Amino acid sequence: MKKIFVTASAAVLLFATSCTKKEQTVVTDENKDTVAVVTTETKTLTEADAKAAVDKAQADLDAAIKKGDKEAEATARKALEDANMAWNNAKTAVGNAAQDVKKGVDNAVDKTKVAAQDAKQDIKEAAKDTKQAINKTTQDAKEATKKATDDAKDAYNNALEKAKAK
Repeated sequence: MKKIFVTASAAVLLFATSCTKKEQTVVTDENKDTVAVVTTETKTLTEADAKAAVDKAQADLDAAIKKGDKEAEATARKALEDANMAWNNAKTAVGNAAQDVKKGVDNAVDKTKVAAQDAKQDIKEAAKDTKQAINKTTQDAKEATKKATDDAKDAYNNALEKAKAK
C-alpha cells in the first residue's frame, strides 16, 4: 500500500510541477494577412524553483536598498511580491495534489475492502454449495447401499425358497 501511495504521489507531483501551457496569438493586418505569430509559454514552477526565485528576489531587493536606488528597490519589491505569490501557489498546488492522491488511495482501499468482502461471501456460498453436494451424494450412496442390501436379501430369500421347493 505504501508503494502505491508513494508512486501515485510522485506521479501527481511530477505532473503538477511539469505542466506547460502554450498559447499562440496570431496578429493579422487589415488584408487578413498574418503579420506576426506570438507564442507565450507558461510553465508551472516547482516549489523548490519558486523558493529559489524568492531568495533571488530578496537578494536583489537587499542589493537595491544597499545601493540606495529607489527605482530598482521598487522593482525588486514587486519582483519579491510576485515570487512570494508564485511560491505560495506552488505550495498550494503540491498540497492539493497530495490531497487528491490521498483521496484516490483511500478510494482504492475502500474498493479493495468491498471486493474482499464480496470474495469472502462468494467463498462462503461455494462452501455451502459444496457441503450440500456432499450431503446429497452421501444420502444417495446410503439409499443405493440400502437398495442393494434389500435386493441382495430378496435374491437370497428367493434362492432359499427355490432350494426348499426342490
